[in-house]
Amino acid sequence: MNDMAAIRPVPRDGTVPLPLSSAQERLWFMQRLHPGMLAYQFQAKIELTGTLDARVLAAALTEIVRRHEAYRTTFAETPDGPVQVVHPPYEVGLSVEDLRGAGEGAEADVIRAAVAAEIPVDRLPLVHWRLLRTAEDRHVLLHLEHHLVHDGWAFNLFVDELCALYRAFVAGEPSPLPEPGVQFADFAVWQRSWLASPAADAQLAYWRRQLDGVPYFLDLATDRPRTPRRRFTGDAPRFTVPGELADAVRALAARERVPLFSVMLAAFQVLLSGWSGQDDFCVATGMAARTRPEVDGMFGMLVNTVALRADLRGDPSFRELLRRTRTTTFGALEHQELPFDRVVAGVRPPRVRGRQPLCEVLFAFHDSPSRAVRIPGLQVEVTPGVSNGSAKFDLNVIAIPRAEQTIGQPDRAGARAIEFIWEYDRDLFDAATVARAAGRYERLLAAVTAAPETRISALTGEPGRRREDEK
Repeated sequence: MNDMAAIRPVPRDGTVPLPLSSAQERLWFMQRLHPGMLAYQFQAKIELTGTLDARVLAAALTEIVRRHEAYRTTFAETPDGPVQVVHPPYEVGLSVEDLRGAGEGAEADVIRAAVAAEIPVDRLPLVHWRLLRTAEDRHVLLHLEHHLVHDGWAFNLFVDELCALYRAFVAGEPSPLPEPGVQFADFAVWQRSWLASPAADAQLAYWRRQLDGVPYFLDLATDRPRTPRRRFTGDAPRFTVPGELADAVRALAARERVPLFSVMLAAFQVLLSGWSGQDDFCVATGMAARTRPEVDGMFGMLVNTVALRADLRGDPSFRELLRRTRTTTFGALEHQELPFDRVVAGVRPPRVRGRQPLCEVLFAFHDSPSRAVRIPGLQVEVTPGVSNGSAKFDLNVIAIPRAEQTIGQPDRAGARAIEFIWEYDRDLFDAATVARAAGRYERLLAAVTAAPETRISALTGEPGRRREDEK
């Protein structure tokens, strides 16, 4: 996108409509098509152990809402399509819900009910917080927001700003943060212009070439047949690749001169190939799409879904698959700005009820930077991605490499390990099937780090056959 003019603020006096970004528009129509769907809501738990001043915390949240229009934006239907409605700043009310003495399981019950509540997109707030007091020196801040105003990069920015503002305010100092130069609505207006540019046309031509001839569906063996209408019901168990194996994966990436993501994605492709019997298919991933300096600190949904073609044809070695994956990933990085819906429209896969176009399995890598979470007198522990019982895709595997994610933080026990969230559609898969797949994936990582020259057929079994532990 660097061939376009800089993103500039647009008037907020109504003379310039504030459209949705392309990614927001896709979610808007998904939400309209499936009322009550929770799949595109995000929940996180922030544990605060020590002496907390709840009034200062509320002041910090109020300042964040003032600074970032995305946190005070709603969405409305007009004759010309959906638009963003930016509201004035408001004070965040943060009453303390005292759960001391409420009995074992009270915290889990409150969190379960909170994350299961729908967030309407046509009225404030699309992001809100609840503060639970569970002990004399322990609080839990629940962070709840709709994906229309959220992505993983922005959530890390939120945590950074919350800590910086709390530190300043508790010391009686003013905000140390610079004012944002542009807001998300400015980006959405700018993106509309970019989509009509030769640069966007060039990216579409790339994706048409890249996806030419790819099978439109990845046919994983499921525990139950698909139905014409998805319910988006899911679960999200967590599994951990231990530190010793995670370090072996890092070492392989260093030796082969590929990103850690490429090793982990290639092993995941091997898993899917054995599960489906296919050697050519697409896996989606989310890319930050923050390729311009103006959006580095921007709150909002800038992440873009990108289709990565998995090419295991010809029975390559895992080392050769790594090279192919690296080339595919780097090409996607260079063409990540074109919204996924524009790629789908350009490739024109068949529309089948109950199936998502082009990509139904996603492999995400959450290594967006997170600075030291430090507040004097408080120990802070952040748990993103708390499940609300929904699923966006058939299978959505999220890798969280803590060691790569943290900046300026001391080594912590378990930081070398890599945590995985295996979100899956409960209408298609049993919990035991997903647990076996996670175990198989870990064994694949061990096998390829020990012998990367191994052929894919030796890792998956005979072409077209599914291993017993993957059925």
